[in-house]
Amino acid sequence: MLGTTIGGRYQITEHLGGGGFGQTFLAIDRHLPGKPTCVVKQLKPQVDGQAAWQAATRLFDREAEVLYQLGNHDQIPRLFAHFEEHREFYLVQEFVEGRVLNKSIKKNVRFPEDEVIDFLQDVLSTLAFVHEQQVIHRDIKPSNLIRRQHDQKVVLIDFGAVKQIGSQTINIEEESTFTIAVGSSGYMPNEQLAGRPRYCSDVYSLGIVGIQMLTGLSPSKLRYDARTGELLWRDRVQTISPELADILDLMVRYDYRQRYQSAVEAMEALQVLASPKHDTVILPTVNSAVKSAQRDQLSLGDRTVPPAKYSDAHFVWFERADELFQQQRYLKAIECYDKVIQIAPNDYLAWFKRGIAFENLHHYEDAASSYQRVIEVQPNDYLAWFKRGKALEHLKRYPEALAAYDKVIQIQPGNYWAWHDRGQVLEHSGQFDEAVAAYDRAVNLKPDFHLAVESRKQVLMTQRKVDQLYHLQHYQEAIAACARTLRDDPTDANAWLMQGMALENLQRYREAASSYSKVVKLQADDHIAWFKLAALLERLKKHKEAAAAYAKVSQLQPHNQWAWHDRGRSLEQMQQYESAIAAYDQALRINAEFESARDGRLRSIAQLKQQMQQDSVSYRPPTQYVV
Repeated sequence: MLGTTIGGRYQITEHLGGGGFGQTFLAIDRHLPGKPTCVVKQLKPQVDGQAAWQAATRLFDREAEVLYQLGNHDQIPRLFAHFEEHREFYLVQEFVEGRVLNKSIKKNVRFPEDEVIDFLQDVLSTLAFVHEQQVIHRDIKPSNLIRRQHDQKVVLIDFGAVKQIGSQTINIEEESTFTIAVGSSGYMPNEQLAGRPRYCSDVYSLGIVGIQMLTGLSPSKLRYDARTGELLWRDRVQTISPELADILDLMVRYDYRQRYQSAVEAMEALQVLASPKHDTVILPTVNSAVKSAQRDQLSLGDRTVPPAKYSDAHFVWFERADELFQQQRYLKAIECYDKVIQIAPNDYLAWFKRGIAFENLHHYEDAASSYQRVIEVQPNDYLAWFKRGKALEHLKRYPEALAAYDKVIQIQPGNYWAWHDRGQVLEHSGQFDEAVAAYDRAVNLKPDFHLAVESRKQVLMTQRKVDQLYHLQHYQEAIAACARTLRDDPTDANAWLMQGMALENLQRYREAASSYSKVVKLQADDHIAWFKLAALLERLKKHKEAAAAYAKVSQLQPHNQWAWHDRGRSLEQMQQYESAIAAYDQALRINAEFESARDGRLRSIAQLKQQMQQDSVSYRPPTQYVV
């Protein structure tokens, strides 16, 4: 690759590194004066077939647009170009001269507290901007943070959403996947590991980096409470302000609901510590820290039990398992998680990660069993219930899957994914109305939840619920459902009517008029169809036919002021002003305050006068036409 020119202008000069997601190079831009240095990222999507390739291309373009937008921030590299060449994707980004943080963090070397506070504030400020753009970084770690040389600001690089294009098989239907997590072991919170990252997932990752700077220990060397999943790190720092320790604890809570929910929240908490004076204290011993973690755990009624006393072997096996998991060597990872569980049978995280590994191998029975063990340790862990529900759904054990999703909703009523997947299970079980209700709930919770919108749409189409499709403005699908009904029964007047209404909303007026004509042939007394037909004929400038249709509505509904009014308007267009005046008069007899009819009447009288003057006929308005 060295020396190769890609995109017709970027000459590769150095290989910086790479992994499962692709390779990164330094290059020079041969088209610009001075041939400035830039960074080129090469992504190789794992696709099978043209449809998957097109899905990957759409995903790549979408993520590139996000990077262009994010590059407006001074501490995020600008994206200069993105393109495809030889079935590979390329991103060309700004080169940031500086020192990557992982080269500054050394084993057992602790950063001063004030430096850590400044670092956290700096990165959180950038993250706040990222989150404002509705983007989650997903891979915050020391190697993705660069201390810029000229001003010492921290620059955020390598957004995880782009990595998924190169590291995962593209899902054609969703153009994404939630099974394989994007991120780095040790810095990923539990919900991200399960494929459901949130804004506070980035807060967690940054909190881990802050703890690493304070302790001089990599995340794999930090201990945690097997019962609660909470990190036990305070005993590894000799002096620290209790305020900073509390903030970091709130950044890295195991349950995302107990964390700062955004970068802004964490940043505001840190601003208090930015003042010149704040106290530092000697932190409690490990036993006190353990007791504190026990008090703080989200027990939800469970009895608190002491955490397992870990051996070095426990951590070695766990670290090895995580490495294998990240390499997607799931069978080997499971063997290592089993070693961990032999040492600590109630290790919460080991069972959970074991379940995800089995799930990624499509071994859903083993996955469901692993998640069940998690639930036995922590009965109110919504994520374990959710993952168990998904595994049971794959096994077509729908009643059990439904019970699992119901438990998630009991714990988290606003979990739109649980509502969606509940809908899927109900759909598979043939409970279509209940499925639609579940999808409705998901969409109400998240109006831009396109997957739930599509799932609901498909059920309504299958069930030919044309009225609901029309109400939800799914006009194409409503037309398709009507067409299926009419193939079975061409005399279904309601299907013709709904088809006409959907066609009309799509501005396919001639086809809509044809559908309405079918209705009135089948049901000559359908005043709604006659009125809609008349309105379309008028729009199509078929005023004679429109006037006749409005007359039919007036015959069926003599007190319909709008039918008389609109008939008057059609007659006016035909220059039949006397008849138009008569129609407007009838509308005014029904409603004397009908301003539009009054205006039409005056307009028609004026036009009639002008017409008769042009015919050189002296005209005196009849008594009934006097203004």
